[in-house]
Amino acid sequence: MNRLVRVLGSAAALALAGCSSVPLTSIPRLARIDAKTTDLSMLRVAVQLPEVLRPRSGGVKLDVVAKVAGEAEAKTSFSMMETSEARDGGGLPAPPQGSSTHAYRLSPADAARFEALRTAMVEQGKQGRRGSMGLGLAAKEFCLANATPQASLPVTIYLMTSETKSFVPVVRDFDMLGDPALAGGLQSIQPCRP
Repeated sequence: MNRLVRVLGSAAALALAGCSSVPLTSIPRLARIDAKTTDLSMLRVAVQLPEVLRPRSGGVKLDVVAKVAGEAEAKTSFSMMETSEARDGGGLPAPPQGSSTHAYRLSPADAARFEALRTAMVEQGKQGRRGSMGLGLAAKEFCLANATPQASLPVTIYLMTSETKSFVPVVRDFDMLGDPALAGGLQSIQPCRP
């Protein structure tokens, strides 16, 4: 894994972890999401990128952080699967000129893994052990689709769940060139394979 991929993953995770990066208008809708009960068949992620970048296959991750009282946090990552079904991208705003949007969902196998994780958390609760679950999103791996120099590289990440019922921006227009570590690592992104 090259340096930029690691840095992008860290930056996206940090951006998504801090409320300061989440649009204020999104917070009330995102606060309604309950990782323990959300309908996994409705869970969708969308990433809007400048056309110069594309997410690599398996590069968009859903991280589930589970915490049971008295134990260390456990993070499980799920690779989101790109989907081209019209309903999976419905309701997204049109991307600005020079950008494109990629929509993702859980694979059936990962939905089953997520469900098993939730069931284990419910069982812990029945045994009197309090716990919590949280969701995190990150676009962690990219490839270079075009070598044209860019003035900015804004990334927007959306989430849709059964609670939100439509896509909600989690990160809006995060400029990867505005972060010196990300900007410096752009030379190490590999070209996309046809």
